[in-house]
Amino acid sequence: MSNNMIKTPVRLLLVEDDAVDRLACRRALAQHPAYDFLIIEAETGQQGMQLLHEQHPDLVLLDYRLPDQDGLEFLAELTSQDRETVAPVLMLTGADDVGVAVAAMKRGARDYLVKDSGREYLNLLPAVVERALDEQRLRTEKRVAEARYRTLVEQIPAIAYIAALDVPGHMLYVSPRVHALGYSAEEWLADGALKHVHPEDRARLSDALVASCGERQPLRCEYRLLTRNGETRWFLDEATVVQDAPGAPLFLQGILVDITEDKRREEELENHRHRLEELVGKRTLQLEKQTGLLRAANANLMKEIEERRHAERELRESEQRFLLLLESVGEGIYGLDAEGRCTFVNDAALRMLGLVREELLGQVMHELSHHSRANGTPQPVEECRICAAFRSDAPQRGLVETLRHQDGSTFTVEYSSYPLREGERSAGAVVVFRSQ
Repeated sequence: MSNNMIKTPVRLLLVEDDAVDRLACRRALAQHPAYDFLIIEAETGQQGMQLLHEQHPDLVLLDYRLPDQDGLEFLAELTSQDRETVAPVLMLTGADDVGVAVAAMKRGARDYLVKDSGREYLNLLPAVVERALDEQRLRTEKRVAEARYRTLVEQIPAIAYIAALDVPGHMLYVSPRVHALGYSAEEWLADGALKHVHPEDRARLSDALVASCGERQPLRCEYRLLTRNGETRWFLDEATVVQDAPGAPLFLQGILVDITEDKRREEELENHRHRLEELVGKRTLQLEKQTGLLRAANANLMKEIEERRHAERELRESEQRFLLLLESVGEGIYGLDAEGRCTFVNDAALRMLGLVREELLGQVMHELSHHSRANGTPQPVEECRICAAFRSDAPQRGLVETLRHQDGSTFTVEYSSYPLREGERSAGAVVVFRSQ
């Protein structure tokens, strides 16, 4: 290694009452290739404890035999303090104090060296110190990483946990978020997770945990947890099996996410869906009934239309037969409405009157065909016997009337009048006449 390499500075507290041993330790540590030791010396235990708190060294090299106390008493005073933040301690013992070294390790010493008469321990001192510093660095990094992880875990809106693989449901760690259920982390760990699971979900969760831990498969399960005040809340449990570098399973690590509101919304949506299905079903029945009614109405309408068409056909056929009949007889025939206007006339009547059909249809018959008096004035309608006849309720037969030809001549006819009625109302008449 190059002599120009920058060494890492290390503050080392040397608690040793023997000045020669202190000097020997200085010389041994000065040869270390990677560390530049700043050595703080103390000759008594109390002085060393004071410097420990004032100087905050990175490492303590502690001799067992001190003027005011021994090394075990020094370690005992440190046990009341946070061992994670106190510098690691290396114990220096005599050759006949090996048992003391073991006791020192139990009380928190990180390592020890036995002072031999040939001072061979000084050759081992740099390596032991380096090992202790490396272990301390790893511990510090682990502590920082754990603190960061814990901070991250405690900030997420879920309950994080670590569970053992050998006993399903046995918790090794649970985040403070469990306070939301009304329990402390210590209570939750002491009780076990299954105790707080809803009784109806307990067996299902237990089976899921056994399968996940036994098959080393991820866990995903929804179940209900009971809060301290008896409230039921839904949680989604998602966890994976954590393995070490070689792949050996270590523990189950997961999170519990509160999905109570999601479940409530799902239930509301399900209720809405059921209500909608009921409404759709009722509406469908109504539509089916209406459709049935419409089909029946359509069928009746089609039947009525067909009957009307049939009646119209029969009427047209009847009209055709009637017209043929009108044209086939030799007598004059014409129809009148309630006002005395001509509604139909046959050819025989047209020939006898000397008129064409267009001149008669829609015209008042007595003004066109009835004869005039000798004084030249037309016969009033109220004096027209034909008009009076068709307004009667009964047919009039064998009546005689004088009609006028278009050329001005007159002729006498015998006629019959057959009234047409619509209910109580007169609708006109049919007049049949023949020349005498």
